[in-house]
Amino acid sequence: MKITICGSMHHKNAMLAASEKLVLLGYETETPDMSEREDYTALPSQERAATKEGLIRAHLNKITTSDAILVFNEEKKGIAGYVGGNTLMEMAFAYSQGIEIFMLNPTPDLGYKDEIDGMLPIVLEGDVAAIDAYFKSLPKTFVSSKSPVKLAAISRAMRRAGIRTTVVAKPTQSNVAEQPMSIDETYEGAINRHDALVAASVKDMPAYFATVESGNHRAHKDHNTFGTTVVILEKAGGVRKAGINLDVEFPKEMTDKVPSQYPDLGVLVQQEYGSILKDPFPYFTGGKITRQKLVEDAVYNVAVQL
Repeated sequence: MKITICGSMHHKNAMLAASEKLVLLGYETETPDMSEREDYTALPSQERAATKEGLIRAHLNKITTSDAILVFNEEKKGIAGYVGGNTLMEMAFAYSQGIEIFMLNPTPDLGYKDEIDGMLPIVLEGDVAAIDAYFKSLPKTFVSSKSPVKLAAISRAMRRAGIRTTVVAKPTQSNVAEQPMSIDETYEGAINRHDALVAASVKDMPAYFATVESGNHRAHKDHNTFGTTVVILEKAGGVRKAGINLDVEFPKEMTDKVPSQYPDLGVLVQQEYGSILKDPFPYFTGGKITRQKLVEDAVYNVAVQL
């Protein structure tokens, strides 16, 4: 799971130490850009605003892919547990996405104390390791894949739908092509994965089961194939819900190489573009769309029905 740390550069070293502690506990972390500590007051007002805008946007983008934030609110300006304007804004941004807000110390005595408390932060009483205990206490969602993109998307989508959970990878086989080329094939792969997941995991008593299968589909004769995502979510001992999303049209120069040269588009971008993740979408949308966001939205559409 991924946690973004928010706070004043006044506590730079302590924030980095907290990040290291979380990494040792098995979490991925993001921290503020440490150049934010630089003094911008000597810059012309427009340049100062543009610099600050870039820093704000970059940090909010980190929160957009996180499962939680940690507000590092140590003493500052003589106020215990101080939360500044920038951090308050980041808290509100996280709150709007439904992800957990951990606060290192109790709410400070400030004019916007009620607003902070209204976002229902989880106060850690100075113990960063309490984050790990919290996540381990949550109900589990077993996922029929070990894909980092799918795991992150399911975790965030469930949170957006009001379901606090910890995702656990339990990969199963789709028994279809690595790159399904129709909605029917993609749906079949999802059913195969999901049925195998439930059959293998029911004795472990998770709270939820989740499957995401991605493929392509030729939706119209005048267009190339579009990305499609099939989602299956199931509450243990309860209802099973499914969803089908059609999203972005793929460039023909990419799809012509699958499966003749590459088993799927994810492998293509890894081999030809040096991508770490199996995500083709940033390479033809100017970085504005990611597979994780598309999958997250698809999962959310189903999660709100549980």
